[in-house]
Amino acid sequence: MIAGKTAEHHGVAPPPYVERFRRFGPIASVAAGGVAIVLSSLWLVQAARGAHLDDGPPALALLCTALGMVGFGTVRLARGHSKGRVAFSIDADGVYFADCVYPGSEPDGQARRIPWDEINALILFSRRTEFLRGAVECVGVRLNSSVAGSPEDHFARLKQILAKPDMELHVWEQLRELDRDLPEARMKTAVSFHTEVHGWSYRHSSVLEAVRAHAPGVPVISFPADDYYHLVGWRADQEKLWQILQDAELRRWGW
Repeated sequence: MIAGKTAEHHGVAPPPYVERFRRFGPIASVAAGGVAIVLSSLWLVQAARGAHLDDGPPALALLCTALGMVGFGTVRLARGHSKGRVAFSIDADGVYFADCVYPGSEPDGQARRIPWDEINALILFSRRTEFLRGAVECVGVRLNSSVAGSPEDHFARLKQILAKPDMELHVWEQLRELDRDLPEARMKTAVSFHTEVHGWSYRHSSVLEAVRAHAPGVPVISFPADDYYHLVGWRADQEKLWQILQDAELRRWGW
C-alpha cells in the first residue's frame, strides 16, 4: 500500500469533501419535546384538580419522555455547534474526525486531523447495536507502521517493555499474555482509531472520489459489521497495556 501521495490538478487542489452534523433532527426533537412538556403538564394539572389518579402515571411518563427528547436534541445541537458543525472531512491536508474513538489513555470525543503521510488506508465498517438489532456506521484509519498508535508500534513497544530487566514478575506475566501477534490479514486492516456516524451521514461513492482526488495512493476498504472485532479488537490489548503500566506506576508511588 502506498500512502501519503496527494494529488494536484494543474496546481489547483480539488475541493474538500465535508459532512456536517444535521440540525433538523435535533431541532425537531426539541420542538416536539417542548410541545409534549406543555401537554403533559396540562394533563397533570387536570388530573390533580379532578382527582383522576389513573391519569397521573401516563402523564408523568409522557413528561419524562418529553424531557428526554429536549435533552437529546439540545445535546446534539450543542455538540454540532462546538465542532463548528463539521463532523467529517477529506481534503488536501488529510482526514478530519470531529469525534474520535481512541484506544487506551486517549479520551473519546476529541477532534483530530490525520495527515495523509500517516494514513495507510481508510476503513469503512459498522458496529452492531443491541437497540433494535441495528448498526452504527464507522469510518476508521489504518495508520502507517512507523506512526505511533499503529499495531506495529504497539507490539514493538510491548516487546521493549518486556525486555526490561527490572520489571516486577506479576507485571511481566500480565504483559506476557498480551504478546501475541495478529494474523497478517488482520494486521493490514487493524484500525487505530475511528469515528462513529451519529447525527450525520456519508456517501460511500463521495468518500471514494475524495480520497482518489486528494490521496490516490491510499486505498478505501469496506467491511461488514461481522468484521468489527477483527478491525478494532486488537485495541483491547492496547488498553490493557496502558492500564497495567498505569497501575504499576501508581504502586511504585505507594497508591
